[in-house]
Amino acid sequence: MPLRIEHILAGAVLLAVLPLSACQNGDLAGGGDAWNGTAFSAEMIDPAHPAKPMSRIYLGGGRVRLQSLDTSSIGAIVVDPAHGTTLIVNDPAKAYIDAGMFTPLVTIAFAPIMRVLRPAGSGDPCSQWNSAVNPFGAFAKTDKNHPAPQWTCTSEGSESVNGRAAHKWGVTSNDPKDGPMTIWVDDRLHVLSRSTDKNGGMEMRNISEGPQPDSLFTPPANYKKLSLTSMLGGLLGGSKDSGQAGASSTNFLKKLQGATSH
Repeated sequence: MPLRIEHILAGAVLLAVLPLSACQNGDLAGGGDAWNGTAFSAEMIDPAHPAKPMSRIYLGGGRVRLQSLDTSSIGAIVVDPAHGTTLIVNDPAKAYIDAGMFTPLVTIAFAPIMRVLRPAGSGDPCSQWNSAVNPFGAFAKTDKNHPAPQWTCTSEGSESVNGRAAHKWGVTSNDPKDGPMTIWVDDRLHVLSRSTDKNGGMEMRNISEGPQPDSLFTPPANYKKLSLTSMLGGLLGGSKDSGQAGASSTNFLKKLQGATSH
């Protein structure tokens, strides 16, 4: 998403390595309404680059699945904080890794991303973003001479996005390098359904409201379960098989980063 949220993400990464006892605010660590609002699924595309493979998001019941539709990609990441599950799914290999032991840290790292994607309520989204980043704003500075990131939203009225009512907002940042943005927040789902800035755009299409199948958030049937140590072994230069597992996982995380920065 072209939201220029590098500072938020930097703060999220930092939070993920801080002691968990310092991050037990329920809204920050769990994402609050961002996780638990109306369930839905949608395609996520970059209208400025139609040749790029789309991604899909499935969100509901406090769970999220981000799925890459790029055939060269490894597949999906699934986070279910309530059940302590984090799945990395490799569709081409018909295998998955359950990194459940890292779910508390993954949940904390995802919280600011979820707050950007789904600002709570129907009010000014910038107030939600600023609240999300304020607890670690000092750590999210690009350098000591610049203030922590803050955003200002200006209402630009109502507008339809792919046949769905949405509220349009102009967004500016206190970092002049960011430049202006325009976002649309879906009236029913309170989720960003479109955003544009100088670098591109993101748009949700084919939104489908309603409960999402449990099978999307559980280990896929007939897939081989790989050990977490095999992934870590690959990252640390282990055996050939471990290296392949680690490389696949690393490639997936790079794809996921690209999917959320369209």
